[in-house]
Amino acid sequence: MYTSLLLIILMACLLFYHTSKKVKFKNRSTWLEKLCAQKTFARIISIVLFLLAGYMSMYLQGAGAGFFALFAYVMAMMSLVILLRPYTYLKWQHILGLYLICLFFEIFIF
Repeated sequence: MYTSLLLIILMACLLFYHTSKKVKFKNRSTWLEKLCAQKTFARIISIVLFLLAGYMSMYLQGAGAGFFALFAYVMAMMSLVILLRPYTYLKWQHILGLYLICLFFEIFIF
């Protein structure tokens, strides 16, 4: 469950990052280009993802701890996106592979 929570937060942060006017993008996929052309719609999707992640975090950890943990998760994911995205280390294949490995460990080990 935490793996999915962190993936949802990462996707919301990436979507917010791609709606920025200050960042110059080199290689952006066509579907992301079309989605980010409508900034309001893309930001609404990001906010919905953040609300979903907030609900999941508060469900898993309780209201108080989940609320504060959500901010820690968002700060960590935004830092990762801002640090690693310009170097193109965050590709969808890497994110999917890491997600599947972490999901496997979460389900079968923990």
